[in-house]
Amino acid sequence: MVGSRKELEIVLSSYAKRFSRPKRWLEQYPTDGRTASLLLWEAFMRGDLESKIVADLGCGTGILAYGALLLGASMVLCIDIDLDALRDASETLGTDPRTELIQLDVLRMRFRRIDTVVMNPPFGVVRKGIDVAFLRSAFSLSPRAVYSIHKHNPESRRVIESTALSFGYEPMLLAVSTMMIPQMYETHVKRVHRFEVAVYLFRRVDERSNDI
Repeated sequence: MVGSRKELEIVLSSYAKRFSRPKRWLEQYPTDGRTASLLLWEAFMRGDLESKIVADLGCGTGILAYGALLLGASMVLCIDIDLDALRDASETLGTDPRTELIQLDVLRMRFRRIDTVVMNPPFGVVRKGIDVAFLRSAFSLSPRAVYSIHKHNPESRRVIESTALSFGYEPMLLAVSTMMIPQMYETHVKRVHRFEVAVYLFRRVDERSNDI
């Protein structure tokens, strides 16, 4: 287990990888080590990772899942609709027996028990509203906490927070960070694109007393 957020960032940055076959319609972009460590360390310090069953929705190359394992998750379900992405995640995660890779549409899933959801969902640039659809699916699993990365702007925040409240989850903006994605698709004109993202915690209302 790593001992600090900075150490976690270094480890995750060394494991971060690009998609082998990225698909623009799925808005597949790698999560950088800095942003991933920020989300995961918050979840760890609030008691939502260690010895918990964690679902990484739209897991992509598996960096959030890998970090959750490093921080003591008892089981991580890596869920993605794209088989190529799951192959990439398998390379990241190796043979850890606490991991299960599942090819499944996040918008049509059902599980009996999940403690915590972590995710970097599509931002809705190509498919408008997909970011909120991911949130609804996460809440439908009734986890005690959801940690998620979203676009940072007033309109997105309004929609995200109202959606959370309608499902009985209290939204908390944990941090605003700069995320970087490499040039991947034909529409990209910059070698590296930088933009602001918001890292959220959504705590189920009946679990709020467990926060720190």
